[in-house]
Amino acid sequence: MKIGASTSCFYPLETEKALDRVIDLGFKSCEIFFNSSSELEDRFTTEMKKRADSEGVDILSAHPFSSFIENTCIFGEYQRRYDDFIDLYKRHFHACAVLGADIAVIHGGLAVQKRDIPEEHYLERFRKLVEFGRVEGVRVCQENVVRFRSQSLDFLKRMRNELGDDFNMVFDIKQAIRSGYDPFEIVEEMKNEIVHLHLSDNGEDGDCLPPGRGTFDFKRLFDTMEGAGYNGGAVIEIYSKGFDVADELAQSRSFFEKL
Repeated sequence: MKIGASTSCFYPLETEKALDRVIDLGFKSCEIFFNSSSELEDRFTTEMKKRADSEGVDILSAHPFSSFIENTCIFGEYQRRYDDFIDLYKRHFHACAVLGADIAVIHGGLAVQKRDIPEEHYLERFRKLVEFGRVEGVRVCQENVVRFRSQSLDFLKRMRNELGDDFNMVFDIKQAIRSGYDPFEIVEEMKNEIVHLHLSDNGEDGDCLPPGRGTFDFKRLFDTMEGAGYNGGAVIEIYSKGFDVADELAQSRSFFEKL
């Protein structure tokens, strides 16, 4: 399985510089985590695409910087707010297409709301995102995220049942643990719908460790996914605070090469 790294590992370094770091470490695939609306402009994404192509690096996926407003601006009840903000997501999906990434990662709505918003409303809005992504040749994918609706495996099952072939999932190990699950409970249930993986390790020192620093069974994960016919990619996604990120990513890359 091809293992890459997310530019988010180097946050708050500027996105294009973070891409350079990922490339310099020898990764041949990556995820772009956008951090500002100006980064969605063609002149910016085109330059990043050229840089990646020049080094033979595949950009697999992209993550909207606006995930923090999805709950109220995309999945909320106020129609005018949705109308005003949906173009931002269309811009994200276009940026994905320019980068050559066919996966856009969505966090979605919070699990606990001030008002009880029906699940049907959420699914209707998600379908809209899927449609807008399809126009650009991009798969809009639900990530499992703690404190969001998608933290619940039962919710993910219902979402799968309702959306059918339009349901695709990004699986994040640390988010599964933070949501109270054995990650393999989710993997075994959703393995046929997972199209992208976010990798991190866990153990006594924490739940978001660089791969190779904890006890997570990556071989079991890869064997399970490959047994299900998985042909997607995987990116390391850790947070820079507390780590010498470049050194840790280099060690993680070596760990996976030996696995």
